[in-house]
Amino acid sequence: MTYEQIRALLAGHMKAFSGIEQDSIFYPNAPYPAKNTDQSGIFKPPETGLWCRFNVQHGTAFMAGMADKPYTRKPGRVSIQCFARARTGTKALTELADQLEAHFAYWSSGDLECLEASQVDAGEFEGFYQINVNIRFRAG
Repeated sequence: MTYEQIRALLAGHMKAFSGIEQDSIFYPNAPYPAKNTDQSGIFKPPETGLWCRFNVQHGTAFMAGMADKPYTRKPGRVSIQCFARARTGTKALTELADQLEAHFAYWSSGDLECLEASQVDAGEFEGFYQINVNIRFRAG
């Protein structure tokens, strides 16, 4: 699999997630939805509710076998940063993280398979409380 195929499958699976409005999910280097941008087009978190930032982080590829040509496996991690405004409680944020974990953990498509998911409570920073959902994957 190519890195673009991996990105497209993982982003497509995130776009199929119905636990949060798609306008509240931000993808790398994508134009921000008009409802969540200021006049200059720069990202502005939604005034209310939860929002997420989606990212695919590739690991070091390795040769996993040899037949008529080398067979490469490409591991990595999906990182979904989930945010709520500070001092609004963590229940909704934790429930969203649980739903994302259920959506991604052990899902597969072709030669791409997601493995276990974990949650990391990143705490409060600049007016937001954050929980990261990390899902290991391997392709090839």
